[in-house]
Amino acid sequence: MKARMRRLGVAALAVLLLSACAAEEKNVIYAADYPAYDSADALFAGAKLVIEGRLTGTKRVMTEVEPADDGTETDPQLNPNAGATPDAEAPPPGPPTVMTVSSVEVVKVRKGLARVGQVIQVKELGGTLNGVTYEEADATPLKTGVTYMLFLETYPDSPASLLNPEQAKYVVTSAGTYSAMPDNPVKLEDADVQRLSIKE
Repeated sequence: MKARMRRLGVAALAVLLLSACAAEEKNVIYAADYPAYDSADALFAGAKLVIEGRLTGTKRVMTEVEPADDGTETDPQLNPNAGATPDAEAPPPGPPTVMTVSSVEVVKVRKGLARVGQVIQVKELGGTLNGVTYEEADATPLKTGVTYMLFLETYPDSPASLLNPEQAKYVVTSAGTYSAMPDNPVKLEDADVQRLSIKE
């Protein structure tokens, strides 16, 4: 579970709620815990990659797969419960961890290893899969055609993820200013961006 949460970029996937809105329509609501940030400095420090990028029209839905057992679950010396026979049947598996992956064309690099014109894959919790809509509570998904400032965690074997679904993305306005998401108290000014940008 720890490895999957690392790839999600969340501290804990706390609650999964399944509700049927209609006979043929099902919704799964994810509630997840993320690190919170109190300043632009903290966002820049926490991100491996900071870019201004424009979402292209390409999106895809994927599921995160549980990592294979590394031996700790079945080794009696590492797990005292290994091999124990449960009194009751194991509970059925919960809903899958569904992610929507967006293609983001880099417009400016503010920190990290990327280049202008490169297309980076960025994943967010939620999406529609097999007729079921998976949504993250209180999150505003990335929109195609919009330019954002994104604060990202990157991985060698998985798309990048936002540090926080509300705090790690700002809309870049036509005037060149940065507009925070509704639940983000941290304002981002051009002076902050210029001061904190690191070119590698």
